[in-house]
Amino acid sequence: MNVREMSMDECEDLLRRCRYGRLALSYEDRPYVIPMSYVYVDNTVILHSRPSGKKIEIARRNSNVCFEVDELEGQRWRSVIVYGRAELSGSQESKRRMFDAFMKSGIGGHGGKIFTWEMLERMEMCVWEIKAFEMTGREGIW
Repeated sequence: MNVREMSMDECEDLLRRCRYGRLALSYEDRPYVIPMSYVYVDNTVILHSRPSGKKIEIARRNSNVCFEVDELEGQRWRSVIVYGRAELSGSQESKRRMFDAFMKSGIGGHGGKIFTWEMLERMEMCVWEIKAFEMTGREGIW
């Protein structure tokens, strides 16, 4: 199997192209991984979730996280891992940044429902912003 390191441009291209990834958290030596939709803008992975639950509890105790995306095309695979610190907020400003980023990327809703800003600003939610302090990517052929 041939494996090579991806350049930063290639890593960011994959992050901008993919729609879903895996958020990895850890608390008391126990890993926790969740698939989530996201957008990547300005060296930041932006996610959103309900304002409570297991992942919120874990992230409030340990904000060091990583986020992984991958792609498979025939025999070729690519994978990128972003390491960062999760900043959680329910503010209108963070909701607006998230809404604008998701709309610009073409992801405008969930379950076939398209959201408007008026709908979103009334929703209780937590916006996750993960500023990348390290990023690695690999590509290989099976």
